[in-house]
Amino acid sequence: MQPMRPSSKSGMGKRANLLIYLMISVVAAYFLFAGLVAAKPFLAPLVTAMVLSLLMLPVARAFEKWGLDRVWATLWSTLILLAAVVVFVAVMFSQIRGLTDDWDELSGRLSETLEQVTLYLDKKTPLTHEQLSGIGFGPGGGREGQGQGNGWPAVDFVRSVLGFLTELLIVLVYVFLFIHFRSRFKEFLLKFFASEKRKSISGIINRSSAVSRHYLAGKLLLMVFLAILYYTGLRLTGLENALLISLLSAALSIIPVVGNLIGYLIAISVSLLTGGGMAAVLGISITFAMAQIIDTYILQPIVLGPKVDVHPVFIILSVVLGYHLWGIIGLVLAIPVFGMIAVLCRTVPVLSPFGFLFSKNGPDKS
Repeated sequence: MQPMRPSSKSGMGKRANLLIYLMISVVAAYFLFAGLVAAKPFLAPLVTAMVLSLLMLPVARAFEKWGLDRVWATLWSTLILLAAVVVFVAVMFSQIRGLTDDWDELSGRLSETLEQVTLYLDKKTPLTHEQLSGIGFGPGGGREGQGQGNGWPAVDFVRSVLGFLTELLIVLVYVFLFIHFRSRFKEFLLKFFASEKRKSISGIINRSSAVSRHYLAGKLLLMVFLAILYYTGLRLTGLENALLISLLSAALSIIPVVGNLIGYLIAISVSLLTGGGMAAVLGISITFAMAQIIDTYILQPIVLGPKVDVHPVFIILSVVLGYHLWGIIGLVLAIPVFGMIAVLCRTVPVLSPFGFLFSKNGPDKS
């Protein structure tokens, strides 16, 4: 037998090393994602505040140019953010209160609709009326245990409100700190690099933050346009609570891919519960279809433009991953965070293959 050539040994060694690196990468990714899930209570408000601080940073800089001290400029920009949240929540609650005033009538219509569905399924499927009632269809379905523990819903509501206010306060404190101490945080990052590289690293940081800021500001503007389009179409359709549905659908549009579909289904459900017929359903469908066409082909290219350069495949993957990691807040944060990662990959030479993969137009030239 001929002895094994050195080149064969080196080739086997490279394959073994590649396998080892692959296994280490898989294990590291697993623990990374598991750690992100476990750290959600701490990291989710922190990342949310980081993204919102990038959104409010131009406002704070404008106040500083007008002569305000940095503390006051930061405080006013944070208060503007708080005011926007309060106004939106107040309008939503006022509309929801109008809907709850008619809840008895709506619940009666819902019971009638469920009973009709039960009779249809009882006739057209092997399921019996008793089986359907047991899984929540028909009168009395899924109501076992009602009447017990009265008052608990109110306690749960108060607990939810207090939890929301606490999270909001934590996020606002983080936003204030990120904006006020932004120079210190940036200088901290630059100290990891040699002095001759700090200028290019500073440019990377600025471009990454600009992508997130541009995306969020653009999405907020698009939400306003969508709310106007939805409200105009739904009012012409004659839908009750058109303002509530318009605001809710526009807010849901910040969730990529599925947000608009959820808003459409909510509008259809409210229309059916309030006695709307097929004409109302058709009007709602036309409204949402036209709004999506205008948003996708006219508004988004103008408002967002080419600055958020992320391939659609990775938009979907980042959204799905964000949802599985952090739920709804992960859906909202997925694209801004991934947009910053894409900028980093396109500007760091060693990561340029990933920049090419993530980008719609290929890596940036530097």
